[in-house]
Amino acid sequence: MDTPDPKATNAGTLVEAVMSAIRQRIAARILTPGARLPSIRAFAGTMQVSKSTVVEAYERLAAEGTIRSRPGSGFFAAGPLA
Repeated sequence: MDTPDPKATNAGTLVEAVMSAIRQRIAARILTPGARLPSIRAFAGTMQVSKSTVVEAYERLAAEGTIRSRPGSGFFAAGPLA
């Protein structure tokens, strides 16, 4: 799946663009339930944003239940979006 350029989208903030990219990967089953998400550093490089942007996006997605955080292990997809 092509990674959208977050700076060229109308998704709002960069954080929202990163959140949208993760949601799309879950909806497309590229990230299946229980699958480990890319590391913060790796995904920041992929999306061409700062690490703090990805941290904020991952924290928001975890708060809404889209992904799960396992301290010391990373972030994991919680399941398909309804």
